[in-house]
Amino acid sequence: MASPPPRRSSLGIVSLLMALFGAVFLAGLVVVASIIADSAPGDTGGHSAGISLVGVELLFLIGLQLIAAGMGVASLRRPGEGRLFGLLGTATAVFIILMALLLTLAGRLA
Repeated sequence: MASPPPRRSSLGIVSLLMALFGAVFLAGLVVVASIIADSAPGDTGGHSAGISLVGVELLFLIGLQLIAAGMGVASLRRPGEGRLFGLLGTATAVFIILMALLLTLAGRLA
């Protein structure tokens, strides 16, 4: 008799949803940062308060993605459950963290 298929991992599903939310949030931050940068009058040499707020939100995003990656890894370690959603959640969260860090470095170099 064939064994039943493994259950879907609830931690993996939540991890993937959090990572996808982070991707949408990062895209929104890029749009907001570009609007703030375009609306700055001239080259003041400093940064506006709006850009500082975007930086704080970017730190929140990275923290959220670290939690999502941790939940994905925990999902991969649970026996008797499927691993697909945990793997997708972990990979997506790590990708979003790398993109956020890359955008931060690009902003610092510009």
